[in-house]
Amino acid sequence: MRQEGKPTVRQVYAVAAALCERAGEEFPETQEAASELIERLRLETGHPQPRLEDVPFRPHRRRGWGRRGGNDRGASATAAELAREMR
Repeated sequence: MRQEGKPTVRQVYAVAAALCERAGEEFPETQEAASELIERLRLETGHPQPRLEDVPFRPHRRRGWGRRGGNDRGASATAAELAREMR
């Protein structure tokens, strides 16, 4: 069994199901039902964050080569030169 890192999706579902059972709530069967349940519970507990629909959508930043050590344009030039030499 893994001891490090974030919980697995299976673990998250198990925790959610156990919490629903403890709270006397039915585990949601659809995404819509889950969203409604989350919103209702969030409001009941006085969660300070705004609702998701009240927050503008922020697309995720694309992850690429830049995150793994920078843009090495020299490597691209070297690869192009090597390709020319191999012709």
